[in-house]
Amino acid sequence: MVAYDNEDHLQGIIADAPSRVPGVPDGALTVREFSTSAGPADVCIVSPDGSITVVECKLASNSERRRMVIGQVIDYASAICVDGEATFREQWTRQRGADLAAFGEGAVEQLGRNIADGRIHLCLAVDQIDGELRRLVEYMNRITRDEITVTAVQLAYARHGTLEILIPSTYGGEIAAIKARESGQSSAWTKDSFIESIGSTSDRDIALRIFEQLEAIDERRGTHDDLLFGKRPSGGIFIYPYGLRYAPIQLWINKSGHLMAYGTWNQYTPIQHHDGYAKLALLAGLDHKSSAKGFRLADIDVDMFWAEVLRCAERINSPATEQLP
Repeated sequence: MVAYDNEDHLQGIIADAPSRVPGVPDGALTVREFSTSAGPADVCIVSPDGSITVVECKLASNSERRRMVIGQVIDYASAICVDGEATFREQWTRQRGADLAAFGEGAVEQLGRNIADGRIHLCLAVDQIDGELRRLVEYMNRITRDEITVTAVQLAYARHGTLEILIPSTYGGEIAAIKARESGQSSAWTKDSFIESIGSTSDRDIALRIFEQLEAIDERRGTHDDLLFGKRPSGGIFIYPYGLRYAPIQLWINKSGHLMAYGTWNQYTPIQHHDGYAKLALLAGLDHKSSAKGFRLADIDVDMFWAEVLRCAERINSPATEQLP
């Protein structure tokens, strides 16, 4: 039984599975050694709603972990804010990050606002969370803005021959959530706030009909929540029929207040451009092998659209998807 080979080993595990980080959903994209004017951040994560998380990885054997890691992760986050969106996107592309446009126009707009406003979440990834690290996380959550989370993720590691074992635990996520809730600054959509923000009665009726049809599905084939709420005002709401792993669509409100939808065929690496999206894309006048552009739900037959969403969810979540390259 052995520990991590080095911090690069821990960094790779976080980058390959960013949803291990508190508050980061499935479908998030990552870049390792993300270059900033303050130096390279170990892992930079962009979530489907355009939120950004900077992760610094440290092992217990590294004597600088307790005191210096907080300073490092703050330094990188502040540099991202000061360097600006154009530099962020340039460095993301230079490090061969996946195309952020796959998240849709709303998420890209929110990404830019998050960078400009300095809304960048901080995470410390370690092999052991001790009392001192808990104290640092608690203090940082107390003094930072309500919409910024500071968390720690512990990935205890062991290996026996070719078998690798990870034992995850997190700290700080509940503290940050309570902070946002008590201040009234929680920026995630709710179903009611989303509907209220839609600009026309006809579009609101369409959104209500989709939510009602989703709730009417009794069959559960997976463990995912029916809805994943992005950040206001430009984040989307991802729809997960049957509770399956991959959401076929997200809903979004554009600058004119129109209800929009996006297909997710560019979003999830294991099923990118999966042929299960073909008919859904065709219904919206798009190509699932190309970019995923937003389309107005008022311009198409919503009942036909919803029926195709259900079929698409089944196809892209079939066992065969796990065998895709």
